Amino acid sequence: MELLQLKYFVTVARLEHMTKAAQELRIAQPALSKTISRLEEDLGTPLFERQGRQIRLNAYGKAFLARARTALQLLEEGRREVADLAGLERGRIHLALSNMEQLREPLRLFLEKHPEINFHIVQSSMEDMEQTIELSEVDFFLTSMPIKHPDIDHLPLLDEEVFLAVPPAHRLASRASVHLSEAAQEPFVGYKEGHPYQKMNNEFCSRAGFIPNVVCEVEDPGTIAELVRSGFGVALIGECKSGEELKLVKLRIEQPETRRTFRIAWLRSRYLSQAALSFRDFLEKYYRLQELK
Repeated sequence: MELLQLKYFVTVARLEHMTKAAQELRIAQPALSKTISRLEEDLGTPLFERQGRQIRLNAYGKAFLARARTALQLLEEGRREVADLAGLERGRIHLALSNMEQLREPLRLFLEKHPEINFHIVQSSMEDMEQTIELSEVDFFLTSMPIKHPDIDHLPLLDEEVFLAVPPAHRLASRASVHLSEAAQEPFVGYKEGHPYQKMNNEFCSRAGFIPNVVCEVEDPGTIAELVRSGFGVALIGECKSGEELKLVKLRIEQPETRRTFRIAWLRSRYLSQAALSFRDFLEKYYRLQELK
């Protein structure tokens, strides 16, 4: 059994499509099919149920997939640990996050100090993050929603208040604060369904006794700000610096309490390189200093 066979098998199992797997692996499909067939011959049993171009893991394949992932993870962690000890690698950090808003400035400062470190960043929904956890491909998850997993540790970085943003000419614009229930009949601009912030915002509205009428779903805070300023609707936004720079009318919410915690999370069982540990320590210090300002 060869390491290459395991890598190819895991990719095919994830995509459940031989052509797509071959394209991702950048090899010819016949070569990929031959490699998978040779692996099945070595194991003495088929691993997939084949239905035309679509293939699905059978019971044997599902059992073997868990072991193959574990083996690849251990080998990768061993490679990273040896590279750390030998000083052969200057660092690569894999991040999964729901929004770049909170990370943009500390990431810039960290790279100024450590330009030799490379980042691989993927923007993910909570559902994608939970699936990625099982694949053990990520060093850190950065999110405002808690990740429910028995092998996850997390570190709170920033606790921020959430405000009601309204257009300058809005009936509530002259107010210093409001009860969120006062916006129950307003059209809301929000994030796309499944976004961690939108899940949290929906929960805030639920506590206030209503379901928000979301008339527009977008992906970034900048677009939300533009739509609110234009009078398209109201929105729930955080108190971060980038939010202040959007120059919105932000009203403090008296009831219910509307706060969210930005956190970094990681798998206890995953080996973290010196680069990854340095980045985690940097984020902790950065946000601690922000609280003191």
